[in-house]
Amino acid sequence: MNERITLISIFDNESIIRIKDILKVINKVNLCKVPFGKNVVNREEVDTLPFHFTFCAWDISQEKEILNSLKNISFNKFQIKIKDIKIMNGKENSYILYFEVENNDYLKELQKEIYKISPIEKYNPDNFKFHITIHIDKDYELVLKMEKELKENFESFNLVVESLGLYEIYPAKLIKNIYYMNDNYEEVSPTAIATSYPRTFTDIPYEKEIYNWIKNNAEIKMPLYKNLAPEIEARYKLINKLIDRSKVKQIIELAAGYSSRGLIYSKKGYTYIELDLESVIKNKKNLINSIFPLFSSSLKLVKGNALQIKDYIKIEEYLEPNKEIIIVNEGLLRYLTFEEKKVIAENIYKMLTKYGGIWITSDVTPKKFINSQNEALKDFNKNISSITSRNNINDRFENINHIKEFFSDIGFELLEVHKFNEVRKDLYSVNELNIIDEKIEKTLEDAIVVVMKIKACC
Repeated sequence: MNERITLISIFDNESIIRIKDILKVINKVNLCKVPFGKNVVNREEVDTLPFHFTFCAWDISQEKEILNSLKNISFNKFQIKIKDIKIMNGKENSYILYFEVENNDYLKELQKEIYKISPIEKYNPDNFKFHITIHIDKDYELVLKMEKELKENFESFNLVVESLGLYEIYPAKLIKNIYYMNDNYEEVSPTAIATSYPRTFTDIPYEKEIYNWIKNNAEIKMPLYKNLAPEIEARYKLINKLIDRSKVKQIIELAAGYSSRGLIYSKKGYTYIELDLESVIKNKKNLINSIFPLFSSSLKLVKGNALQIKDYIKIEEYLEPNKEIIIVNEGLLRYLTFEEKKVIAENIYKMLTKYGGIWITSDVTPKKFINSQNEALKDFNKNISSITSRNNINDRFENINHIKEFFSDIGFELLEVHKFNEVRKDLYSVNELNIIDEKIEKTLEDAIVVVMKIKACC
């Protein structure tokens, strides 16, 4: 029976492979990382946690409180060094064989942040020593023999922590993954330039001025595709059409990039707030101050990460509390894992619960669209993958049913599904510039925008 929750490191795949490779020399022993204790039986059977080091552990009754507190934790993907293999005493006259983690200033600072949440003295960063358990046993001679075998060819090595995991134990059940917030999300930022260029082949206001500023002031890291124009224009205009139809005047755009939508709608008198990563917001502010100075006070640009609920508090400073909102995003969720998609959806759910309104997004387009996009735009996704590791087809939805089920579990109702080709007659890139062929037509058929709202209660 699970009685505790624990916050542990989650290593990347290469690190796990490295650990297992080192442990091959003792593969005749059935390893068990679970401590001896009165509340743990069948230790080997409940040993379902991955290899890890521990930050803290709490009674399971504190789960909601700890989950809420962990929302304020953010960190960079980081590396630790394993400097030795040692033995220490464990519970009930047992012995713990473990990897010793070298002192790490960043890890200590992260531990301090977690210690602030719940100052349990056992995990005090001033004296807490991180280690990775290999095996726990009451047979000291066996543990000593394993240590000797492992040390014969041992050399210090590095491991990469890519997220934190909050687990129930024992057996282990993942409650929450906490992903690093300030590292490779910035890798996605150049994709905002990739969509700015094709918008210059449309009649969308301000886009040529925006791209010219980018070209002169920002590094462009990837090939640009004129033939992407119909897809990008259709996505943009279809979302605008749905915004206009709603009559809601408070708009929040997540990961807005260099889009002109905020400029256009703030000029119409809308409250328009853009949330994006620091590098993009910095560029967007410089861009607007340089070529659109009259917009500087009417468009609200907020530095933040859509995965961090605390950054939505900054947005609320600009919202009228008794008026509905629309949350918009295009080109964000496709770069995130399903766990990360869930985090953003939960954040949006909280905002819509408070204000009411709808969520409009094109970021749920199913896998089949990637296939048609690859046909229409040779090497486009390959080139995106060269600048960001976050372009994995396994992070795409399978089909409409998958979309409905995923968001329904969070509390959303899928109201409408719209294909890009619904606005084909409005596409300047197609009807005036003739940027179209059968393969591009297929992308407009397969790509979708959906409208969601919170499910009615009871």
